[in-house]
Parts: sequence; C-alpha cells; structure tokens
Amino acid sequence: MTLPSRVQKVLDEWHITYSVTQPSATMSLASNHIVSAHLAILEDSHGRIQVIHPANRILDLTKMQAQTTREFRAVNKDKVEQIRQGLNLEAIPALPQVTGFETFVDSALLNLDDIIITLDKSQELHIAKKDFQTLLSSARVGDYCVDIPQVHMPGEKWLAQDQKDIHHAIKNFTQLRIHQRLEETLDMPPMPETAQKIIDLRMDADAETNELATLVETDPGLSAQVISWANSPYYGVSGTISNIQEAVIRVLGFDLVINLALGLSLGRTLSVPKDGPQGYLPFWHQSVYTGALMAELCRAMPAEKRPTQGIAYLCGLLHNFGYLILGHVFPPHFALINRHIDANPNINRYYIEQHLMGITREQISSSLLKQWNLPDDVCSAIRYQNEADYAGEYSELSGMMFVCTRLLRQHENIDAPLEAIPEPLIERLGMDMTKAEAALEKVMQAKDDLQEMARLLHQG
Repeated sequence: MTLPSRVQKVLDEWHITYSVTQPSATMSLASNHIVSAHLAILEDSHGRIQVIHPANRILDLTKMQAQTTREFRAVNKDKVEQIRQGLNLEAIPALPQVTGFETFVDSALLNLDDIIITLDKSQELHIAKKDFQTLLSSARVGDYCVDIPQVHMPGEKWLAQDQKDIHHAIKNFTQLRIHQRLEETLDMPPMPETAQKIIDLRMDADAETNELATLVETDPGLSAQVISWANSPYYGVSGTISNIQEAVIRVLGFDLVINLALGLSLGRTLSVPKDGPQGYLPFWHQSVYTGALMAELCRAMPAEKRPTQGIAYLCGLLHNFGYLILGHVFPPHFALINRHIDANPNINRYYIEQHLMGITREQISSSLLKQWNLPDDVCSAIRYQNEADYAGEYSELSGMMFVCTRLLRQHENIDAPLEAIPEPLIERLGMDMTKAEAALEKVMQAKDDLQEMARLLHQG
C-alpha cells in the first residue's frame, strides 16, 4: 500500500518501523482491544494545539484547563477541513509532526503496545510503542482524558432510579428546589392545555374524528401545522387539504394525526436552544426525519411486533426532547456538554452527558413525559433508545428507534453516533433490513419535502 507522501516523509525522517493494514470492522468504543489513536485539534486565544488520545476515552476539557490554565474548544469543522485540504490528506493522522501544532498526548495511549493510526478509509498505520514514543520527543504527555462511563442498564422500574439521578444532578448543578413533581423541580412551563386534552382523547377508545378535529382546531398554530403537514408532497395527496377533518380522512388517518398533534404540541413547550454543538442539525430537522423514518420502518417489522404508525411517529418526533430540557434547565452545563461533544466527535454524546452530569437527556425526557401521562410504550422507547441490548417491555419500539437513528446517521441527518446496528438486535426485532433500507431510501428521496416541514415548524 502506498502511504500519503507527507506521512511517508515523517516516518522516514524519524526512522520509524511500521506496518499497514486495512481498518477492522466497526466496533464498540467500550471494547478493550483494537483501540486506535484519535486526534483532536483545539484552540484558544493563544493559538491551536492538537491532542492525541485513545479513541475509546473522552477528552476532558476541564482536565486540560486544570493542567494548562487554558480554556480550549474544538476548532470549527470547516477550519479543520481547510487544514486537511492544505495538507492534501484524506484524514489528518494522529502523528505529531504532520500538522506542526503543539502536541499533547494522553498518557493512557502509551499503555498500548501497538499504536494504531487511521490514515484513510482503507489504511491503518501500526507503530510499536517504543517507536511512537520517539515521535513524542517535544510533546506534553499527561492525564487529559477519562474512561467512558460504565452505564448499567436500568431494570423495569427505571423511573424511580432515573428521578433519583435527576434530582442528584439538579442539586449539584442548579439552584432549583426539589419538588414532588418533576416539572415543578425543572421549572418547566406548564404542559399546553391542548396537549393534555389530546392525551385524554387518546385514552378514549370511542373517540371520533370530529372530536379530534374540534380539539386541534382550538389551537390555531397547531392546526395550521397539522394541515401544512397533510398538504406536504411527501404524502402525495391530490388537491388541497383545508381542515383537520380532511387531514384525518383523506391523508393521515386518526392514529397518525392524534400522535402528530401531540408531538408537535409538546415540542412547542420549550424554546429550541440557540447554541448547540458545531454542525448540530436543527431540532425540528432531526425530529421530522426521525418521525418519518420510524413510521416507514413499521413496514419492515413482522406483524406481531409492529407498532402503530402513529406511535412510531410520536416516538420519532419526541426522541430528542431531552435536548430542549437540558438547554432550558442547565444552560451553563449545556454549553459545557456541547464543547465536549465538539471535542469528541467519535464518542457517543450519551457517555459525555453521563460523564459530565451523571444523567442523560433520555433519562430526563422520559421521566418528564411519564409524569405528563404519555403512554408507557413511548416513555420506555425514549428511555432505552440507545440501549441495543434492552429486551424488556416495549423493547420492539426502543429497538426500532436505535435502528432508525443509526440509519439516519449514515446520511448525516441526525446527531446519533456512527456505529453498526448489532445483528442480535435485528434478529430480536425480526426486522427485514432490505425493507428498512428501502424505507430509508424513501425518506431520503423526500428530503426537500421533509426539510420544508422542519422549516415551518422551526418558524413556529
């Protein structure tokens, strides 16, 4: 294999012995073997640096600040891309001499006998520890990272433990008082009256279309959003839908409209944070795409495990509701989380939130939605959406969400981690992955329509 000339020059000048292999298949970051070196480019007012650390450890900016008295943040992705293009490389390797930036190295990397450095999609460089240490003659070696937290999957009675964790985080990171009800503790705006009435109507087995239409139309903003949804080319209706009753009968159906209306109503309870991680896709963009694909994935599920499209859509719309809550309740720590997400693009932000706050957005949102009397299957699906091994009650729905978000991540339409979908999960769901890929293709072909929906929702 031919190495990039810039990399070859460094290896030759420093007399480094090496070997080149093809990258291994996608593996869990929590794995204790085959750990590669990761490069992060950071900056502050004094300039740019690079940090080389094991890819399965979280780069802790608070530790960096404590040891350097400098407050770093990740260099903007566009600027990193300019650096890469200037070096004429497919990827910037974790070799100190390639960029020439001041170098910091996490000491845990030197516990590895074989240092693996990704060069591109088809090549990995293997360097023995002794040779790699030669390259670090002018680098600062220190303890700059933390291990990925060991997150234990909660049992069936997850709500009590999650609320305990949430209250602990609130005591540590805010001045809020602990109340009996979570929404009071979080200082949340009250649930919209329309949303509460929709929840009540969902529980009525005899509810009819005209009742739903009358209820939704009492909220002009919500009504307009549902009607614009029904008129979207995505649903291929001929003519114009002018009221909720037509939206139900001609296009969407009762189940989808009632869940869509509930998801949209709850999504409007909180303002979308203005500042997110670099390149963060807007909240409603992610919600719309996830809702659409969740509904389509129902067709890939065996009939006996298939949820209704409405429930699947609702889970998709609300899958990232915790993002809004974190921005509302923990503003300074929300900013800190975002800085760490930027600095650790290879780490699932689920672990970053656990490390920094001891809770995740899934815990906080599912607990709140549970207190708001949303269906148990929706709350459980949101809680376990990142737990591929979860096989308890309502695991079909949470498993679908795991598959959905990882499929969308392949097209960079969501901020889920880029990771493989485990075969045991696919087998447990009984999901037809050929149909799942077809569902993804259908959603991606409708991207213009979905982006227009998201734009209208963002405008409110």
